[in-house]
Amino acid sequence: MKMNMLKFALIGAVVSTISFSSCTKDSGPVTENEDNVRWVTVSGALMDTEPGDGNAGTMVFAMKLEDVKNPAFSVNVFDQGQHVKSSRTARLQASSDGKYLYNIQYTGDDGGMFQKYRVRGGKNLVPEGPEVQTAIYVSTSPRWLKAAEGIGVAVRGTGNDVVFTGEKPKFVYKERSSKIDVISLDLNNPQITKTTSYELKLTPEEIEKGYYVSRIDVPVINKAGNKVFIGAAVTMDNKSSFTIGTDGKPTWSEDRTGQKSWAKTLVLDYPSLTNPKVLTSNKTRGNTNGYRSTMQYVGTDGHVYQATSGEAAGDGGSKILRISSATNDYDNSFAFSLDQALGVKDSYIETWKYVGDGIGFVVYNIAGKGGYIARIDLKNNTAKKYTIPNEDELKFRQIQNISLEGDDVFIAIAPVGKDGNIYVFNRKTGDMAVGAKLINKTGNQYIGVY
Repeated sequence: MKMNMLKFALIGAVVSTISFSSCTKDSGPVTENEDNVRWVTVSGALMDTEPGDGNAGTMVFAMKLEDVKNPAFSVNVFDQGQHVKSSRTARLQASSDGKYLYNIQYTGDDGGMFQKYRVRGGKNLVPEGPEVQTAIYVSTSPRWLKAAEGIGVAVRGTGNDVVFTGEKPKFVYKERSSKIDVISLDLNNPQITKTTSYELKLTPEEIEKGYYVSRIDVPVINKAGNKVFIGAAVTMDNKSSFTIGTDGKPTWSEDRTGQKSWAKTLVLDYPSLTNPKVLTSNKTRGNTNGYRSTMQYVGTDGHVYQATSGEAAGDGGSKILRISSATNDYDNSFAFSLDQALGVKDSYIETWKYVGDGIGFVVYNIAGKGGYIARIDLKNNTAKKYTIPNEDELKFRQIQNISLEGDDVFIAIAPVGKDGNIYVFNRKTGDMAVGAKLINKTGNQYIGVY
């Protein structure tokens, strides 16, 4: 375990406070009866060029709680739902009570635009409050999450150009740093509240091997509210392999055969977004940034539990690590292995949901194949796999959210282009029931419940 105190070069961290405002869109009156409804929203991704690519936008439809649990109730979000603004798959988040959805548009002319929506049932999704443009800080394709109730954090992490020496054709790789951008958002009164930007280098030993932070994602704020943890992907350059472009400059390729970096997490003080550090775990070699969904949660005990990608061949598949609430650093005494708990090899956690008291529900594949669900117990290092129809053909790469209401856990499960159901799991007993039917269309995929 290391806490590398920028030694990895905090080259010029800049922090500022920003407030945006614009004309508020009136959502109209909300009746007392409507305000008491617990809406559960299902989302689906539209096919662009390939089945299941999810790149043609996102549709949503909101149901009452009793309908979600009723297998006789059916919904076709692609015909009945409302399109959420986004050139590609919308990055949706929701308030814990289901009353609001939040979106930052991903790519396109309006990429980076934040919008808050009031959920009023069916396809009645009403914009509320000002739109906020985040692109100037975190690009038109930011990664972001609801990092705590009422607080969003959006991020961007990109590798800078390689620094090299020598002359053509004998160029010598020296190092690569990363540009890190982070902003915080007030989700209740939509506005950007803080921004920061800094340059990041890893340790000299890691730089020598060609490692650099290539992407960051899934920010979460700790229980004390004074730290924000951000998952990271670390890439290795092949220092001996480059091509020379028409401009005469070299471009180094990624080394996919070299040893994967130890898992890492970026941490900043919150709400100031200052004092950046990098945490390193020696429990697994893998990424912690996930893909399109939450990968880390604040546990009932106050620790942060974080799923890793398990991309490192022979490293025992995906693991769940713990960041201590006492030290705000990795707890090297803890690592939950999904492989060991299930008795499988090369598990890969697509997403998961911490549901309280050390219990979680995990969506995973095995060596890149199938889509499976398991209930895990982090206290006892155990796991129970569920049997789901068509699980060998399920693909959850696009999945964005698992919902929790009371003791009920909701997961949308349907093969690409085929019908399925919302499944209802009891977080305490582990019992599983089949809920509302999901009607699908060719190439499309159900990706979340909110």
